[in-house]
Amino acid sequence: MKYFISLLLFISTITVFGQTFEEKLAERALNKVDLYTSKENDNLQAFYAEEIEKMELSEQITEEYYMTLTYYTNKMERLGSKDKDYSDSELKTKFDGLVADLNTEMHEILTDNQFKIHKEAFNKIIESVYVRKEWKK
Repeated sequence: MKYFISLLLFISTITVFGQTFEEKLAERALNKVDLYTSKENDNLQAFYAEEIEKMELSEQITEEYYMTLTYYTNKMERLGSKDKDYSDSELKTKFDGLVADLNTEMHEILTDNQFKIHKEAFNKIIESVYVRKEWKK
């Protein structure tokens, strides 16, 4: 009986957590502000994939690279959400800080040549964001 009650409590906790997580995802979706169209996103991803191929990363470094890249680009994307309420100046400062943090981490996992390729490719995306947001360097 003790086992059954523990199992029931565990399942209840998972269900509540799952609902809360789903609600949070739904809220994020409502607050999301897209900077690019779906087609533009596809083109940026294709360009970036070609640049990453030039780095000739090992399987392990590729995995670490994508995990780090995804972590920081998701944080960058969330900066523009409606629920953040940042001024344009605050948004730019936070964005630039995340780019600096990303590059610091990438420099630690990549060789100098790979980092150079990463930086050149990612800078093109950064420039595109600056143009879209009408930011000055």
